[in-house]
Amino acid sequence: MSRSHPPSPEELLLPLHAATEVDELWAAVLPLLRAAASPCVRVTLFLGHFEMREARLVFTDPPIERAAEWYKERGRINPFSAYIAAHRRTPYYRFSDVVGPKAKFARTEFYRRFARAEGWDKGLSGLFWRGSEVKAMFSLYRAPSHPEFTDEETARIQALRPHIETAIDRVQKLQHERLRRKVLEEFNRHIPIGLLLLDWDLQPVFANHQAVQECAVWNHGPAVARGLVSRDRMEVPAAVRAACERLRVEILRANAKERPKFPQRLERLAHPTAAERLASVSAVNAAPGLLARPGFLVVLEERPPARAGDPRANPERQRLLWALSPSEREIALLICEGNSNLEIARRLKKSLLTIKKQATSVFAKLNVPSRARLMALLR
Repeated sequence: MSRSHPPSPEELLLPLHAATEVDELWAAVLPLLRAAASPCVRVTLFLGHFEMREARLVFTDPPIERAAEWYKERGRINPFSAYIAAHRRTPYYRFSDVVGPKAKFARTEFYRRFARAEGWDKGLSGLFWRGSEVKAMFSLYRAPSHPEFTDEETARIQALRPHIETAIDRVQKLQHERLRRKVLEEFNRHIPIGLLLLDWDLQPVFANHQAVQECAVWNHGPAVARGLVSRDRMEVPAAVRAACERLRVEILRANAKERPKFPQRLERLAHPTAAERLASVSAVNAAPGLLARPGFLVVLEERPPARAGDPRANPERQRLLWALSPSEREIALLICEGNSNLEIARRLKKSLLTIKKQATSVFAKLNVPSRARLMALLR
């Protein structure tokens, strides 16, 4: 059934406050501003400013062909940038405040090359500030046949600013969190100990390469595990699951309404038949009062007894190994055991070309010219 009336302001605001990505943000801002600024020939949203530079991300409707090149050249002679820099923290401006009367604006290069091509000669911009720096802005454009923005229209558009700014801040914060998580995951991927994060239902949320390897060793032993290192087939060791379940019982016993202090207990486990295989299990976000369900951090490592002359106790060796990716680290250690590239390829079930490429990468990262020098460096 088709709609018999346009959407209400409340209906237009709902998608805005639900947006978590920039594309969703633009899809919500566009109809909201078009409804508030009608008539309007163009709507543009500028995001991702660095200090007072041009926006890194521009959404505009109707679309502009080769928009990146268009806006780069447009920004070079844009009369509005200097005005914004001279009027920091202004919440909005009409274009006529910057370019003057229509007759004067029509004689400028900017009008001839850009405004006329885009079909406008008047407009209004709303700005969002972080201190004295622009963080985002929107612009509304009207054609020569359209009237100038009235004070009443401007007030109606400005009433939307808090809603739009809240949505922009939320999307930006979520992107920052995703970036930090990606960087942290990339960092953890290279750490030579297993890091495993489980959710409340004990399903893996994150596991670095070493954690996948260690889980296979815990479940099947070192000899069998080498051919079973696969994220698709990763299984949390039974002893680790049992430790998480014990912590889960303690969390459920806590009365969150009274906000008691939950003991930040770290449960340490040793493999039942290989004492050098250790696991440490702790609850994450287990403090009462939090809405998010707690998770469980598992650290899996091999910690053989240190003996005099044992290369694994050499901190310099560990530092060098940390410079390699998990797969490169594995190849470096197999080279140090005296294996040829062909033997390593067969053992890891990889192609000989892949092993050669990764071995070359190992030599480059550790700045060694040969296998003999690598073995001497990591002995």
